[in-house]
Amino acid sequence: MKKTQKILVATRSTPEVVLDRKGVIKMSGRLIPINEYFCDPAEITSIDINLEYINSTGYKYLFYLIHKIVDVRLGNNIERFQINWYYRNEDEDMLEKGRFFSTNLNVPFNFIMIS
Repeated sequence: MKKTQKILVATRSTPEVVLDRKGVIKMSGRLIPINEYFCDPAEITSIDINLEYINSTGYKYLFYLIHKIVDVRLGNNIERFQINWYYRNEDEDMLEKGRFFSTNLNVPFNFIMIS
């Protein structure tokens, strides 16, 4: 039997989200985004990405997220930002995806091979 709902549990500052396969998304509770980090970020912000697989939709979301962090939140100051992109030795596809991100976002990545 297929699960018909995915439930993301509410916290003090995030709502409960119910994703229903019938096409209904329900949100209830509180939504209080906290962007304190980006108001006063560390000297260098580092993102570690270690994915086994990413589909095309996830790829678009990740691209958008990194773009927003770099462009909007860190004022396009790439000296204050680094991305560590981990990939498996035999996984040329994930390495190429990381290279695409780096080139198209104009952000240097550290490519780290893992076994």
